[in-house]
Amino acid sequence: MKHLSLIFIISITFFSCGKQEPITNTILVQNYYWAKDGMIDEVYEHRMYASHIRDSLGLAVGRVLLNKAEDGKQAHVIWECEYINEEARKEDIRLLDESGAFEGVMLKMNTLISKFERGVYQLEK
Repeated sequence: MKHLSLIFIISITFFSCGKQEPITNTILVQNYYWAKDGMIDEVYEHRMYASHIRDSLGLAVGRVLLNKAEDGKQAHVIWECEYINEEARKEDIRLLDESGAFEGVMLKMNTLISKFERGVYQLEK
């Protein structure tokens, strides 16, 4: 029985030390869109279209969130995307800018929204 207990303790120590996850510098970006009066659905659909453009360029699509509260205090639509690190985010921006495909998307979005903000967060895993 003592032998079995010793094996158990050694196993727990070995596996708990060897299974630690490495710390990463994952970046989470959130774009916050406040729609002009009566344009929440258009902002949502246009953000979905923007994600389609990103996909066609081979970039991360992210996800689009529609705020169901519609009280105007919080953004009506949020787009968020995770990048493995800041360098990956910068490369994404560079490729998007070089493509020229997003200029029209941003111009149209500016006609649909009354306010825009961006949050950039570092996640530790």
